[in-house]
Amino acid sequence: MKKIAAVSLGIIIVLGTIFFILVPAFAGQLQINPVLQIGPIALRWYGLILAASILVGFFIARNNSWKFGISKSDLDDYAFWLVLLGVIGARIYYVIFNYNYFAQYPDEIYQIWQGGLSVYGSILAGLIFTFFYTRKKAYTFWQLFDLIALSLPLAQALGRFGNFVNQEAFGTPTNLPWKMFVSVRSRPPQFINFDYFHPAFLYEAILNVTIFFILYKILGKVKTGVLGLCYLLFYSLGRFFIEAIRLDSFFIYGFRVDQVVAFLVVLISGALILRKQFATSVN
Repeated sequence: MKKIAAVSLGIIIVLGTIFFILVPAFAGQLQINPVLQIGPIALRWYGLILAASILVGFFIARNNSWKFGISKSDLDDYAFWLVLLGVIGARIYYVIFNYNYFAQYPDEIYQIWQGGLSVYGSILAGLIFTFFYTRKKAYTFWQLFDLIALSLPLAQALGRFGNFVNQEAFGTPTNLPWKMFVSVRSRPPQFINFDYFHPAFLYEAILNVTIFFILYKILGKVKTGVLGLCYLLFYSLGRFFIEAIRLDSFFIYGFRVDQVVAFLVVLISGALILRKQFATSVN
């Protein structure tokens, strides 16, 4: 009964968000202030959404940890450091590839509420931390990796709406029915005369929701470590194509950095999946 109520509430929230926020905002009929003012207190929607996404990921991890042989108490200890280092890693990655800007405005490096967190930076930091964290644990790196991979997609999907509020992470101009209005102040100079753009953040949110259901479907049906690798494979495959239309990509020698990273991750994770899932022991 509780699950049915939770699912029903989730559906109501999603439908309400679509019809009362996304539709009018995409049409340019609703302007969302990125700052929520409560008396003398100013809160950034980006930060609130980020915090909510972290809680969603933690809730999913905590309710599924037993399936991976990990206790809730151990997960609680791990989660704090994972979140902290994940945010730091996401910001460092973003700052490195925007070095020219932050070299001029170093006081903005810590202002994460303005946006500027990279998924791949967070994943890399999380993987490194998880590797060292599990060295003296009763469970393996791959067990914990699988659990976190299951917990990430829905959290990422929700977190992408922080990009929506900040009017960032959108794609090239378009006239498709689901086009998104972007205010003049948020448009790149070369596209200042265009009103509507691809909602790239929404594409990635849909991608992540899809990945969650795929991972949940194959949970318990694949070998240890494959679930996490499937997350990397599916996410990077989708990100490769979404990145191609984004206007805020990092470039090195004419290549989009995140596309190159996504391509490499697809190759590596695909090879490891084949090795783990289909390799047979040799006597």
